[in-house]
Amino acid sequence: MKNLKLFFFLSLTFFIHSCSDRKVSSGLTQFKNVSSISDFASELWIEGNTFKGSFSDDYNTFYFFRKVAPEIEEYIPYKSNFINGKWEAPKIMGFYDKKNSYSYQLNIPNNNKLIFISNKRTKKDTTQNPNYNFWEIELTDNKNTNPKELGYENLIYSYNSQPCITNNGTIFFTSDLPDWSKTLSYKMECKGDKYLEPELFEPVNHWRKIKDWTVYEFCMSPDEDYIIACIGSKNGSVNSIDLYISYLEGEKWTIPKRLNDKINSNKTENFPTITNDGKYLMFTREFSEFKIIPTKLFVEKK
Repeated sequence: MKNLKLFFFLSLTFFIHSCSDRKVSSGLTQFKNVSSISDFASELWIEGNTFKGSFSDDYNTFYFFRKVAPEIEEYIPYKSNFINGKWEAPKIMGFYDKKNSYSYQLNIPNNNKLIFISNKRTKKDTTQNPNYNFWEIELTDNKNTNPKELGYENLIYSYNSQPCITNNGTIFFTSDLPDWSKTLSYKMECKGDKYLEPELFEPVNHWRKIKDWTVYEFCMSPDEDYIIACIGSKNGSVNSIDLYISYLEGEKWTIPKRLNDKINSNKTENFPTITNDGKYLMFTREFSEFKIIPTKLFVEKK
């Protein structure tokens, strides 16, 4: 009887431990103890057609987009689920229609909503070829719910891209004027369940005016205490784009500093995203590979 009790105790312990492991396991668990940059989801890579993505709250669904074809600047939104230790073949998101192009998908933490960018025509856009604007959809019913537009009048004619979201719900993004004469950075704050009209985010706009730099895009950390920016030389090629970091000190942002060569390479590093828990930085290399690295390996502790 004593041995039988011991058997049941050990079995129960193993069962509880196994359930606990399954509960905390996710598509990012394998990177918890890595000490350098790693490949992420190589099964989702396509050479020249690998772009920015975001995760579900449990990090077991990855939302991203791809070009329709390498030579066509039109995009299809996808999602992939992490099952049995790997990312499954991507599925097209249910809100996609072949009439429009859909790019960046941004999961709103703990809100069961997804924000995406599309050239789907907003109500007030009267141009012949609508530009890319923000839309919102409920994740629980993305096949049947009509997307809600977030097309504020001061942005509906611009090309909006590279969104990221912070813990308080603020969205930061990049926007090009309709004639591509100027690139600007914005932030869009959330009050209650509504996003307010976007405001210029001057720290990044200021960086575009100094040094011999071209600031392509940026990603704000979840706690809004540091920024990862993609910066290249104004006289350089696209291959000169690297990742830089800037910290908030008091009320001012430090001049961005290039991250080390363990992160940057002689290829293009861009499309940075920081996971909502702040633990990982993910980006693409040469528009062909997803890379991931724990932020504790390069973020300076204050």
